[in-house]
Amino acid sequence: MWRPRVASAPLRVLPLLAALLAPACREAPDEGGAPVAPFPPGADLESDFGQPIRLNYVCGNRFVVTNAHDVPVSVHYRVRGSAEEGQVELAAAPDEDPAFSVAMLEVRSRGVVELFFEGRPLRARANGGVPCTPATPAPSLLSTSAPEDAGQWTAPFDWPVVALHLMLLPSRKVLSWGHYGVPQVWDPATGLFTPVPSPVLLFCAGHALTADGRLLAAGGHISDDHGLPNITIFEPGGTWSQSVKMQRGRWYPTVTSGPNGEMVIVAGVDEVGKVANLPEVWSNGTIRSLTTASKVIPYYPRMFLAPNGKYFMAGEEAVGPSRYLSTAGTGAWSGNFARRFADRSYGSAVMYEFGKILYAGGGFVTNTAEIIDLTKAPPSWQWTGSMAYARRHLNLTVLPTGEVLATGGTGGTTGNDLTQAAHAAEVWNPSTGQWTTLASNVVSRGYHATSILLPDGRVLHSGSGDASNQVDERNAEIFSPPYLFHGPRPVITAAPAELHYGTYAKVSTPDPTAITRVTLIRLGAATHAFDMGQRFQQLAFSRTATQIKAALPASRNRTPPGHYMLFLLNAQQVPSVGAIVLVK
Repeated sequence: MWRPRVASAPLRVLPLLAALLAPACREAPDEGGAPVAPFPPGADLESDFGQPIRLNYVCGNRFVVTNAHDVPVSVHYRVRGSAEEGQVELAAAPDEDPAFSVAMLEVRSRGVVELFFEGRPLRARANGGVPCTPATPAPSLLSTSAPEDAGQWTAPFDWPVVALHLMLLPSRKVLSWGHYGVPQVWDPATGLFTPVPSPVLLFCAGHALTADGRLLAAGGHISDDHGLPNITIFEPGGTWSQSVKMQRGRWYPTVTSGPNGEMVIVAGVDEVGKVANLPEVWSNGTIRSLTTASKVIPYYPRMFLAPNGKYFMAGEEAVGPSRYLSTAGTGAWSGNFARRFADRSYGSAVMYEFGKILYAGGGFVTNTAEIIDLTKAPPSWQWTGSMAYARRHLNLTVLPTGEVLATGGTGGTTGNDLTQAAHAAEVWNPSTGQWTTLASNVVSRGYHATSILLPDGRVLHSGSGDASNQVDERNAEIFSPPYLFHGPRPVITAAPAELHYGTYAKVSTPDPTAITRVTLIRLGAATHAFDMGQRFQQLAFSRTATQIKAALPASRNRTPPGHYMLFLLNAQQVPSVGAIVLVK
């Protein structure tokens, strides 16, 4: 179930609010109720993750206030350095998911907004001065529905569970699970499903493929906001095993594959609902805690292995800047890279080229997108083109061409408004920074929707609902991007099963002269609007009479060990069916 990331149960008695939500009383409010207590220095820089009442900056002079209590609350606001102040009335949080109420606050003055409850400082958030609509060209809207221009969706087909966890295995099969039902392995070649019962409930775990092709799932579900300490492994043969347990449970963590086979586990809440503030590193069945890298960060942070060998947190919610995490020794966070758009909660991010990240959508709710290049020093977030549709709970999937596909998501100003679902796919071109609107699917997919790239170049789109008091979508659709309608596909007749750093991959193909690009994409592992697995890169290559000779990078930071899809593309940007290769 999706919560507003409250690390404790909602309060039941209104008089307790003053004691539990605010610092110790400094001064009582005056007769008019205006707050008189000073705000602590630097309070606008503090995280409010895990707090029942939260304040986020959105854009322009807009802020959003959320209430996770099951009673209505009235809070006072003022704009620091001005005479502007007023009240914000927050309804009780609904019982259904999302379990918080939302109030939009648009102030007249540009400045830090301070929030008070009964005269006590509660929250503060700086006005980032970000335009609500960045000055970028409008996205291209197609006037034709021809598949060669807009792509094509299949009709929905049955799926045994709500696939809110979805991942591609080295076997070319797809593993999925949800809150209810038994995990399933789907074979795209036959359309058949095989149930693979897991030893623990893996709902809201984090997951990624290990260097040797196993699927590592960190954490899982005890109850809402309470996570298991288990590390559960799905073996290539289709069975589960248990590895060493983490030092704390985790519910909503992120798992990121590292350059030396390590798996970095960040964020989530533990068995008793407390924030798991210390990252942990799994390696060959051992676990260690990064004891000097304590940080309270939102659930499912968008994490990426960076060119410098550290792990880059692109962030999600408006609780602090993007940062680097070093796993050396006992760990350390560094850097301070503020995003252009502050609140991208349940937006999606992807590494679309080595060291380059696209972050789109999210918040309440935006169509904007921004990029950062981690190969530059210092890196900084920059605007790129905006999508045609505002989307929260969207999925970004990198394609064999290096373009990025956006699927699903909801608009509106609440957590998961399926009446404003985005059905049209959109594709982002990294060369132009612009989006093109493509064909529309049938099913409205919001919270708990997932998408992954299949080896044949199509995109599997599934999930939505499941433990969220919305329609449980036990079905899936497959999108064929326009490139699949642009003529014959290149053919890979043979490819090595293993590739080694600093060497060449000799890939046999009937017409090497027709090949213009070779690309490599790590197998995907998606949940909650983020694919923890995928990363894209382009390989230099040469031709012989019968083969493509592709150069594998020497850097493990560029190409962390594990399984990838290798694609050959022709001048029309039509990809081959991907060969599954193990980089080691």
